[in-house]
Amino acid sequence: MSRGIDTKACGRGIWRGFVILVIGALLQPIAAAVAPLVGASFLLITAVVAFTFAGFRTGDAHHPILQGAVTAVGSYVFVLPLSFVASASVEPQQVLATAAVAVATGGLAGFAGHVVRTRGKRGEKA
Repeated sequence: MSRGIDTKACGRGIWRGFVILVIGALLQPIAAAVAPLVGASFLLITAVVAFTFAGFRTGDAHHPILQGAVTAVGSYVFVLPLSFVASASVEPQQVLATAAVAVATGGLAGFAGHVVRTRGKRGEKA
């Protein structure tokens, strides 16, 4: 553990978020073809789901909000080069907005995951 971050849990969370983001990006054209209204917001929904899954499992982190945010941003950083390769125009505002969504969603998921695990441990002791 380094500075309150569980590196093993962080690595697993980054991998989960990365996989969900890649699968979501591959499914987006299908979703757009089936339902254009859903297709327009599909990547945003995929990003929120990916960042939630990435940040939820905080392990033994001393700072679960920080752990969740770092993990979610890490998953986005790993998928970002694929975005540059797949799309000719990636706007800096879009990258910053998605990073902000990753920080907020990952931090909230990290906190929620910590609360769920803390309550579960208390229930086991009783």
